[in-house]
Amino acid sequence: MKKLRFALLALLILSGVVHAQQLPNKSDLLKTMNKANNYFMEKYADYTKPTPAKNRLYPSHIWTRAVYYEGLMALHQISPQERYYDYAYDWANFHQWGFHRGNTTRNADNYCAAQTYVTLYTMSPDPEKIRNAKINLDMLVHTPQNDDWTWIDAIQ
Repeated sequence: MKKLRFALLALLILSGVVHAQQLPNKSDLLKTMNKANNYFMEKYADYTKPTPAKNRLYPSHIWTRAVYYEGLMALHQISPQERYYDYAYDWANFHQWGFHRGNTTRNADNYCAAQTYVTLYTMSPDPEKIRNAKINLDMLVHTPQNDDWTWIDAIQ
């Protein structure tokens, strides 16, 4: 019983010391986000260049790059800049709104680019932007195999 009282007393004392972390100022946060994005856009100005990884080169619409474009579209929604839209649009258009490994891929990583394609489609509807995504998803849904998205990243 003594231990319980001591634990409760310690918890009461510590609760007065612990304070909630102050959230950053919205304008400062947005400034930092834009700065980080500007760095990326300068470093990878040529969105057509392959992405180096593990002693290989991959096309620039693999999941690691596609995740960036997903974030860029989110940034564009809160800090609209025509150059953000253009950068994403030109990247998607260069890849013909398609997937790494084509329209028969079952690998969830290869679907990541479609998130940006869909966002660009919602901003300016054109069926061509989501044609490959629809083809790929239809293929995925209409086959009996259903156990190939087993890792946590597939949720992303």
